[in-house]
Amino acid sequence: MEKATPAKELNAVILGSKSSHKYLVGNIILGTSAFDASDATFDAERREAEVFGQSVTLVNAPGWLRGYNLCDTPEIVRAEAILSVTLCPPELHGFILVINAEQPFGSVHKKATKQHLEHFFGEKVWDHTFVVFIHRDQLGHKNIEHYIREEGAPLKSLLKTCGNRYHVLCGEGADNSVEVKELFEKIDAMVSEKHCYEVESTLVKSVKERRKEVDEKAEKLCQQSQQHRQTLRNLLLDPKPKLRILMVGWVFSGKSATGNRILNAQVFQSGDRTMKVLKQIGKVAGREVIIVDTPGWWKFFPAIFTPDAMKSETLSGLSLCSPAPNVIVLAVPLDTSFTEEQRRVTEDNMMMLGLRAWRHVIVLFTFGDVLGRKTIEQHIESEGKPLHWLIEKCGKRYHVLDNRSSADDQVIELLEKMEEMVAGNSSFYLSETHDPQAEKDGGDRLSEKKDEITEHLNIEWNRRNWERYHILKGNHSMDLPLTFKKDTETSEAPAREEGATEHRHEDDHLPEESGASLDVESEDDACSGSLKNMKGLLEREWSRREASMEFHHYLCAEKRDISEPDPDQLQKSRG
Repeated sequence: MEKATPAKELNAVILGSKSSHKYLVGNIILGTSAFDASDATFDAERREAEVFGQSVTLVNAPGWLRGYNLCDTPEIVRAEAILSVTLCPPELHGFILVINAEQPFGSVHKKATKQHLEHFFGEKVWDHTFVVFIHRDQLGHKNIEHYIREEGAPLKSLLKTCGNRYHVLCGEGADNSVEVKELFEKIDAMVSEKHCYEVESTLVKSVKERRKEVDEKAEKLCQQSQQHRQTLRNLLLDPKPKLRILMVGWVFSGKSATGNRILNAQVFQSGDRTMKVLKQIGKVAGREVIIVDTPGWWKFFPAIFTPDAMKSETLSGLSLCSPAPNVIVLAVPLDTSFTEEQRRVTEDNMMMLGLRAWRHVIVLFTFGDVLGRKTIEQHIESEGKPLHWLIEKCGKRYHVLDNRSSADDQVIELLEKMEEMVAGNSSFYLSETHDPQAEKDGGDRLSEKKDEITEHLNIEWNRRNWERYHILKGNHSMDLPLTFKKDTETSEAPAREEGATEHRHEDDHLPEESGASLDVESEDDACSGSLKNMKGLLEREWSRREASMEFHHYLCAEKRDISEPDPDQLQKSRG
């Protein structure tokens, strides 16, 4: 093969999940700390430098949460990624897809990668994509071949789609000059063969027009919210009302971390699923504040799968806010989309508090650090009707909280918004609540499977906690993972490391529309299609769980012991 003539410049977009360390690849190539290590915002970042006599321009596009389906990535991230190509000079030589070689790469990760790249840049993206594996230790050619072989069909298939173009960089203080020079040569060869990537101008134009519309609506929403606050502020009297706060939201929505942030103390267990209500009292900026944390509901599963015990636990939290809560904080994470699916799940789960509860709700957007240069109003308007419905339902009461920031002003502003809302409301009383036991399923066949599926969900959650505990302890030889399929299909090898519970050595998982479910295969058991997407919902719930756990363990170095699930339950779930 004839060697490509070295180019005078290199213009590329860096892609990958949020935990791929793609920022590190950019910094290694440019030879400087050009990109921020957090690498988690909605923004695309452009950096330039001269490397080996070449003018190099790199654009770090916003990443997706590892294993997330495209539909679970916020719309504002999708738009920013599509527009990332416009930050490069006219000639875009290609895309650098970063894969963290310290993490497993299973079918769900391949699926997520393909969904995102093809949505952003079309199917032709693969002709212009170069895979770069990053590792903290020295990872030579021999070791990367071992990693590729070990990960099996999903990774091999992805590499084949990219024309088997890949390279390895080390991110732990190593001298990568030789590797970077080799990478440039390989990219030059790719460009020589495939030419430059042609930007889809029609798509870019459409996204720009949509963004302009979003920005106009966002500005209008911001003005309306401020006007509403001013009206309520005029109702405030001294002394200020005592705040009795009930925290609600889905699992891993940041409820517990928010309670800790408000009270400026580690009083709630953050980073794991809340199972019992917990009340804490503290003084914040001269105010006495009561906070009651409650168990979260599933993000993707309908409210019928929220265990009755969890609902009862949440209702018991109302009485801990004696005489009753006057603020209900609904936590909604910013790092994931809020679709019509989430709107329905949220509305259904909120029904246990009664229709009048919405008068006392303030939407709290958690993980506020991901906004970057974007505003919360831009995110709301980008997500469209479902999230806009929620904001309207709560009387345009919303706030953003960055739990990683130590700044007190964001907490004080949140408390002020609560006080303004209380000034315009009466308290929330138990007589206004909705009794979940009063719900009738109307003979729906789905209700017949509710308890079985709910039990499976809880057992699987506990089992994965148990696996994580043993993995952190260095025990990689555990029982086979649950699969919710026929026994004849449970012959795969056990997961080998943290986060690998979905790791299968086949090319693809069954698609969501395939009808795979929890041992429910007959048309009669499909409950008019209600159970057909169960396997897809499970994959999405576990992918979100793993991404959330990765984020939490990234922030907290210490490891906590996790109780083993009941062995009888485990055996029963496998029977």
